[in-house]
Amino acid sequence: MESNQTTELETVDVSYWADQLDALERLEKNEDFKKVVLEGYLKQKALDGVSLLADPGIKKRGERPEVMEELVAVSSLQYHFMMVHNLGEGARQELLDIEGPEVEEE
Repeated sequence: MESNQTTELETVDVSYWADQLDALERLEKNEDFKKVVLEGYLKQKALDGVSLLADPGIKKRGERPEVMEELVAVSSLQYHFMMVHNLGEGARQELLDIEGPEVEEE
């Protein structure tokens, strides 16, 4: 009985990450998400921030720490997406190991 409970808990935790990856993959296919988040925030915001770090006016006014914090925020979101991909892929494999391959009905 205890083995069944352990397997059930493992499946719930693994299912969470597999579901997160499914949701993220759907988002990554959405053109608006690509435009606003992937290209606008994760790419362009990061490039703009790096450029600002070299701006003499930013240095002179002591605004570099704020720019760095914005870059850390971009990096944190990007890291989160990477972790969802990594944990989700592992979770999918674990679900296959636990549940076995799905059989398509004809």
